[in-house]
Amino acid sequence: MVLGSIILDSFKNLSANLLRSALTMLGVIIGVASVISMIAIVEGGQIWLVSSIERLGTNLLFVWTKSLTIEEQRMFQGRSTGLNYDDYQAIRQKFPQITVVPRLELDLQIKAGDRHFSGEVTGTSPEYSKARNFRAAQGRFLLKEDIDEWKRIAVLGKEIAERLFGSESAIGKEVHIGNQRLTVVGVMQPKGIIYGSNYDEMIFVPITTALRRFQGTDKLRSMLIHVPQRETMDRVMEQLHAFLIQRHDGVDDIRVRNQGDFLNAVDRTIWTFRIVLGGIAIVALVVGGIGIMNIMLVTVTERTREIGLRKAIGARRQDILLQFLIESVTLSVVGGLIGVFVGIGVAYGFGDFVAQAMPGGGDWGAVIRPSAIVIAFSFAMVVGVFFGLYPAIKASKLDPAEALRYQ
Repeated sequence: MVLGSIILDSFKNLSANLLRSALTMLGVIIGVASVISMIAIVEGGQIWLVSSIERLGTNLLFVWTKSLTIEEQRMFQGRSTGLNYDDYQAIRQKFPQITVVPRLELDLQIKAGDRHFSGEVTGTSPEYSKARNFRAAQGRFLLKEDIDEWKRIAVLGKEIAERLFGSESAIGKEVHIGNQRLTVVGVMQPKGIIYGSNYDEMIFVPITTALRRFQGTDKLRSMLIHVPQRETMDRVMEQLHAFLIQRHDGVDDIRVRNQGDFLNAVDRTIWTFRIVLGGIAIVALVVGGIGIMNIMLVTVTERTREIGLRKAIGARRQDILLQFLIESVTLSVVGGLIGVFVGIGVAYGFGDFVAQAMPGGGDWGAVIRPSAIVIAFSFAMVVGVFFGLYPAIKASKLDPAEALRYQ
């Protein structure tokens, strides 16, 4: 009964000064809302980034020619060749269990009738479709015979096809790419913008066509390697790197990276955001706690005579301490509950805003974890206890005689 009476008195005292109580809770509300909304938006960003990477294929290794330092250029002068088409053929023979995809990106002018477009033309092989999880919606993708015969054919991204041919079907139509005339054999599925690259504006041609009809050399820009089993990726990466160094006469002019490296980089970036944003939110909670302590100290001063009277009629020190501690905790708990709802609303609202602001926006939304709510609310309670303890102790230590004489 005593505890119930103390709690009831605490609520009466707080409700008697609603505006002051509301302003005191504001810091806690902002702090809790910040923790929940920031964690939710960062979680949503992590899911968006990882799904963006995985939309372009999984279990991938990336191989490209390394930029040599000046010292390495002098050391390897005349021996460094970089990636070439023969490397691609040799890797296919040496590692039949993996899928090897050559790539050559060229910036060229594309023309169909009186419509022009300047874009990136990618020379590649039929395996690109499987490795990148990117398939034709109309017509077909590249075939082996297209590679063997250097065929003058092209597969267009969805937006390129619409820009060049409007609502008409692009299949069978001719396009001029550079100084070559090619026939459109396929239009790709919509893929959207991923990591700032618009995959719907891509144009694909056979790798041999790109090398011999456009570039004039057998140099490759990069290769994609799809490994069937994720657990073997590190071993395959090491073997592949050693094999290419051996082929290049001992020159380490090739860089090989695991898709997991990119995912780990994403994780590190996300954790950095979590720490920074979480720190800001915790500072807001601490500021809210300081506000509670200040107001409770003012309350102790205002109610000094009341405290003296209570002690004079038999109230114990722990009763006074408990009363003021309950008031401070009540402020933080109520503020925390309001902050939870505000945080959820801000997370979804601001998450949608961030999604629309991102390239290819619309896929990035807030992800609210129950753990984030529990952490934020628990921290709010801790703040209430911690910053309410000093005013409560101060109130409980007041001398009854002096308190009654206080004006």
